[in-house]
Amino acid sequence: MTTLEQQVSRYASITLVFYTLSAYKQNYLDLCAMFSFPSRVIALDEEYPTELTRWEEIANEIKHKTNTDHRCIVRMLADFHILPSDQHRLLIGCDIFFLDVPQELLAFIWNPVKQAKVLYMTDVNSFAGTPYRLRYYKPPILEGLLGDFYCLAPGVHLSEEAVSGCLKMIDAWPLGPERWDPKPALDYTHACEQQTAAILLHPFGGQILPVRRYSHETMHGDIVVIHTHSITTVSQVLDSATKVRAKELIAAFPE
Repeated sequence: MTTLEQQVSRYASITLVFYTLSAYKQNYLDLCAMFSFPSRVIALDEEYPTELTRWEEIANEIKHKTNTDHRCIVRMLADFHILPSDQHRLLIGCDIFFLDVPQELLAFIWNPVKQAKVLYMTDVNSFAGTPYRLRYYKPPILEGLLGDFYCLAPGVHLSEEAVSGCLKMIDAWPLGPERWDPKPALDYTHACEQQTAAILLHPFGGQILPVRRYSHETMHGDIVVIHTHSITTVSQVLDSATKVRAKELIAAFPE
């Protein structure tokens, strides 16, 4: 949130949307109150109880998934039900950090005329340096799509039926790294929600963000956005103002 505030919110009008449960809602409200841009904290069990039950049922029908996959399926279904499809929507994970101004992202948002309606990061780090394809799916996909960072233009929408059907198709494929082409270098055998997005969003047209500026795990000299679980890696390249801001937030939440 600190890097989003410093590198994005001053150049574009944004509202940050959190999905959580009622037990954790106040924690997020307290956090959001410390930032200058507007935000919305949605406790799914309070505001969308019927839909959450249905989304959980859809996720539970998928046999071959991790706990993370389960949460991502629910989040994906919530995205296309709750977020306004007549606006831009940047779908990001909590492990995305903005290290500089994402000019390509801003250009996509500012431009009303788009040939491609999905702007996305790729994961080439896990796949021998190339954008992945899906071995058991023959039509074209958004090759290499990283599920933790893609931006949808106004008008892009997926139906719940399409998402559910695609997940079930993927679930019927043989398990293991051979699902991917090429096979991943690491244990990357699931991510069914990411595969679903790569398949279903292709008809809208995709624009790939430059890998050297938008990177999965690997730090480059001209990096703008990185997707990583390593706070240590990120902290080494943050500017002093961002570090000070982050320390203020940590001090405000001692628990």
